[in-house]
Amino acid sequence: MTEKEARETNWCFACGKDNPMGLHLHMEQGSDGNWAYFTPQRQHQSYDDRMHGGLVSTLLDEVMGDYIFKLTGRPAYTAKIEVRFRQAVRIGERIKISGHLEKQRGRLYEMTGVITKDDGTVVAEGQAKMMSAK
Repeated sequence: MTEKEARETNWCFACGKDNPMGLHLHMEQGSDGNWAYFTPQRQHQSYDDRMHGGLVSTLLDEVMGDYIFKLTGRPAYTAKIEVRFRQAVRIGERIKISGHLEKQRGRLYEMTGVITKDDGTVVAEGQAKMMSAK
């Protein structure tokens, strides 16, 4: 990754450390996936005391795409994503977002993601097909 590319990822809405409006996720990486923790605040709210579903989807998209980025050194673009919401994410409640590689064919990656509460309760699940840049 070039210095310019590194600077540009610092402005990523979900994980960029320089984006004042961003979510500031800090990704951890394992052998087959990665994860991050997040605690939604009032500005992430939809209905009273609940995190906006679009931001829940963003968290899943980001953790899955970031794994590919770290694996290949190239951005990953979402071709298709499907999210299953199981429970509301409450404002102030810490959650864990995990993404795992299921299958790869060339530049196409099939990923799964899950968001859980600290007690292990699944609040959302996602599947995505992502393409790494050339």
